Amino acid sequence: MRRARHVLLCWEFGGGHGHVRRLKSISDQLQARGFTTAYGLRRPEAGLAIGIALETIRPAPNWPLRPAAAGRGMTSATYGDYLAQLMLRPHDDLDERFRLWHDLIEREQPDLVIADYAPSVSLLCHERVSVVAIGDGYTLPPPTLDSFPRLIEDVPIEYDESDVVRRINAALSTYDRTPITRYPLINRADQHHLLTFPFLDPYRDQRAGGWLGTADTRGIILQNEAPRRLFSYFHESRQTDARLVDGLVQSGLPGKAIFSSPLRRTVKKLEAAGIETPDGLADLATELAASGVLVHQGSGGMTMAGIAAGLPQVMLRSDLEKTLNAKAIVARHAGIVLGWSSFVAQDLARAIREAAESPAMRDAARQLSRENEAYLQLDAAAEIANACESLLAG
Repeated sequence: MRRARHVLLCWEFGGGHGHVRRLKSISDQLQARGFTTAYGLRRPEAGLAIGIALETIRPAPNWPLRPAAAGRGMTSATYGDYLAQLMLRPHDDLDERFRLWHDLIEREQPDLVIADYAPSVSLLCHERVSVVAIGDGYTLPPPTLDSFPRLIEDVPIEYDESDVVRRINAALSTYDRTPITRYPLINRADQHHLLTFPFLDPYRDQRAGGWLGTADTRGIILQNEAPRRLFSYFHESRQTDARLVDGLVQSGLPGKAIFSSPLRRTVKKLEAAGIETPDGLADLATELAASGVLVHQGSGGMTMAGIAAGLPQVMLRSDLEKTLNAKAIVARHAGIVLGWSSFVAQDLARAIREAAESPAMRDAARQLSRENEAYLQLDAAAEIANACESLLAG
C-alpha cells in the first residue's frame, strides 16, 4: 500500500508563537486531506505550548546555534542585511546550520516542506523536494527583486549582497545544490504564500496580488464595545524590564498580561493592579472580545489579530519588521507607537489610557478592520493546504 504523503513544516528564525500557530493551522488542514505531518522547530517548547504533539516535533537548529558573548547590536536597513546577520553571525556557522537542516530533512524524507521564515530549508530543498514558502510581507519579499531595497533610512548596511551570495553558494556547494544568482532568491520555492494584508506589506508595489490575510485569526470578531480593559502580549523575556510591568500597572486599567512563563514577582505586581497574569498562552478570540486596547511588541500576527478585533493598539517597536507594522497602524490613526529602547513607564501608561479612551482611535481601528474584511474572511490555512495538494498531484 502506498504510504501517505508526508509534509515537514519548518521554522528557522523569528521569536514569537505566531510561527508555530500558523504552521499548526496548516498542518491540521493537511491531515484532514490525508497527509502525515511533522514539525522542524527552532524552539520545540513553543510547539508544545500551543498543543503540538511531542512525537511530531523534530528539534531544528536554533539561533544562535550556541551562546555568544554580548556583541554589537543587529541593524536592519534592509531585510537582506538583517537576514545576513542572522545566518552569518555570531560564529560564522552557516556551514553547520546547513548541515543540521540537511540531516533533519534527510532523516524525515518528506514529500514536501513548508518553510516559515526558513531560508536554509528553501535553499537546501530546491529541486530536490517540493517547497512551499510562507511568511508575512516582510519575511517573504518577492524573489523577482534584483536586490533588497532599503526600508528605513539612517541605518548602516553591514553586508554587501554579492558577498552574502558568495558565502551562501559556497556553503550550498557541499550538497550539490544549484547556486543562487541574486540574494532575493534566498526564499526560492515552488510556491509562495503571503500571510498578511496589503497595507502591511512593505513590498506591495512590487507584487501582483497574492495576499491571503492570516492563518491564525479564526474566531476573532470585530469588537463593537469599548471595555476599559487592556490585553498585553509579550515574549517572556520582556517581563524582566521593569519599565514594561510598571507601565502596565500605572495605566490604571485592569486586564490580562501574557508572558507564557510569568515570574512570581511579575504575577504579584500585576495582579495587585487588577491585571491577570496566567501561565501559558491565551485564546485570542476570547481575550480580544473582552478588551478595549491591545498592547504588544508589534509582531505581524498580533498586529493582524488587533486589526481583526478592531482594537486600538499600543506597540513597543524594536526591529525593522515591528517598526514597519507600527508605522502602518499609526498612519491609519489606529494606534500609538513607542520605541522599545527609549520608552519610559509613564509614557506607556499614558499611551494605554489614550488608546483605551479615544473615540476617534476606536473608530479608526474598527474602520481598518472593515477595510480588510475580505482578507479576514479567507481561510488561509485551507488555501495553502489545497495548494500543497495540487503541487504534489503534479
